Amino acid sequence: MEDSSSNVTLSPSAYQKAPSELEELQKQHEEKTSRIEELKRRIETMKLRLEKKKNEVPEEKIEAVKTLNERYNFMRDECNALLSQELLESDK
Repeated sequence: MEDSSSNVTLSPSAYQKAPSELEELQKQHEEKTSRIEELKRRIETMKLRLEKKKNEVPEEKIEAVKTLNERYNFMRDECNALLSQELLESDK
């Protein structure tokens, strides 16, 4: 019985070409993998930055909310006082 693989002959240039292509593909793969990792790091950094920015409330906004809250409470108290006064007058 003859071995069919013994009939196949490759030229020396074919042996040299294959490793070169393989090395090129490996290099491309490493570059793409490196780029993917860099993008993942940048995405994570951006997420953290956005989360931090979202959680930070400027002092001016806090003061504005406090002022509005005080005005609301004052106006509510004034309105309640007027309503109770009207109610007392209408009962007489």
